[in-house]
Amino acid sequence: MGPAELMAFVLLLQSSLVLANPTRVIGGQECIEDEHPWLAAIIDHEFFICGATLLNQDWVLTAAHCYESTKLQVKFGVHHKGKPRGDEQVRDAVSTFCFPDTPGTTNSTCPYEKNNTKHDIMLIKLNASVTYNEHIAPLALPDRAAPPGTECEIIGWGKTEVADEPFPKVPFCASIKILKNHFCQDAYPWWHMTDYQLCAGILGGGRDTCKGDSGGPLVCDRQIQGIVSFGSDPCAQLLEPGVYSSVYEYLNWIQGHTGQEQMRLVSKKKSLKSH
Repeated sequence: MGPAELMAFVLLLQSSLVLANPTRVIGGQECIEDEHPWLAAIIDHEFFICGATLLNQDWVLTAAHCYESTKLQVKFGVHHKGKPRGDEQVRDAVSTFCFPDTPGTTNSTCPYEKNNTKHDIMLIKLNASVTYNEHIAPLALPDRAAPPGTECEIIGWGKTEVADEPFPKVPFCASIKILKNHFCQDAYPWWHMTDYQLCAGILGGGRDTCKGDSGGPLVCDRQIQGIVSFGSDPCAQLLEPGVYSSVYEYLNWIQGHTGQEQMRLVSKKKSLKSH
């Protein structure tokens, strides 16, 4: 297939995706309640700022650019932000750690230089352990890197349309694939992609994370493979997939702080496979 045919195919794919899901984020739909008990919300002075992932009862993983102040809180068990279920839990961030640092360090190693997202990853130590229930449970760390072609899921309370609009009250989910890093390198020539990043999305556009999804997980085969870092503006554009921090590349650092080992969670659903 020559360059002209490839571009025509991508344009056709893009228009079919956008027409099929004109108002979803971006190609997504409301997540099924209680299917993502590890999804958490980062709160700063009562305002939602980012998504996050519960690793165990004491630690949360998110993006370093989500560091806004020393007063961060994390809220668990949330689905509809305006309709509490009564068993949500809120914890303060007692320490925050941004890579690189020395594993085992007890003092915070953030704030983070926001104009350098090379290592856009942050661990949050909670001031008290959360209690697991049907709405709150951890997500597994990866036991291997996910190859290009792997089907994954993005989840978050971010924008569900490219146009300016209110943020949704519920998290939305969408299916995307891990891509070879050169696609993101081509999309963002000012950025140098490394093994610490993953490229993921739909080359035809129409599905993507967007403003408000930062720090949330890229989930592949019931493991957290990526953390939402940055992407196109406006979101979900043709040949402009998203950039994610590659969790697998930070395993030693994560485990050095949290003691968390790779943990396989048995899913009641069919596992996602690479193609």
